[in-house]
Amino acid sequence: MQTQDIGQRLARVRAEVIAACDSCGRDPAEVTLIAVSKNHPASAIRMAYEAGQRDFGESYAKEFRDKRAGLADLTDLRWHFIGHLQRNKIKWVVGHVALHHAIGDMVGLDEMARRAWALGSRQDVLLQVNLANESTKRGCHVTELTDYAEVLLRSPGVRWRGLMTLPPAGEDASVWFAQLQELQAQLRAEHRAALAAQGADLDVLSMGMSGDFASAIAHGATHIRVGTAIFGLRQP
Repeated sequence: MQTQDIGQRLARVRAEVIAACDSCGRDPAEVTLIAVSKNHPASAIRMAYEAGQRDFGESYAKEFRDKRAGLADLTDLRWHFIGHLQRNKIKWVVGHVALHHAIGDMVGLDEMARRAWALGSRQDVLLQVNLANESTKRGCHVTELTDYAEVLLRSPGVRWRGLMTLPPAGEDASVWFAQLQELQAQLRAEHRAALAAQGADLDVLSMGMSGDFASAIAHGATHIRVGTAIFGLRQP
């Protein structure tokens, strides 16, 4: 793929984001476009960077570690980690990403908080919610939200910024986006004081990908994760 191809794809996605925001009366500045670069080479990230993209998402810790080292000269690039993170690889991510989108198990949450605290930092995180209780997907179930909220709000090494979800394939994504937006409002109201103590407001909703980000924007998405529409099909 040539630089021009990625630049043109990126321009189209940005135009679609603006159109989606216009349709629901939102400011496009409220929406962060994350270029999901997993399984694409560092050279593709450089192409998107040259076209003005700054936020990139990775899902595999080793791949992220290697790309981060190879692109260290791009000092204003913002990394997002959007996949499951094994406990023994948390050290490669904590303190090196602007936002970790996929907190979904207590063991990983505890290790991330401990690691960040040891580094003297606070890692911004999102709680992944498995709204449909799919056995093939990670994330906490709605019935577990109270337990996760308590741990997130008392863990000094993390700052709970919001929620993330992956809707079931083949279903109307807007139903699930609406549910996540409702949960966000509920949790903000229930935990406003504790969130303020963390310096957070649970203001982030990470939802929407290449095929459904317009619907996600209409339901309050602040971060959309777009891969194929920017980089094309992933390499095997």
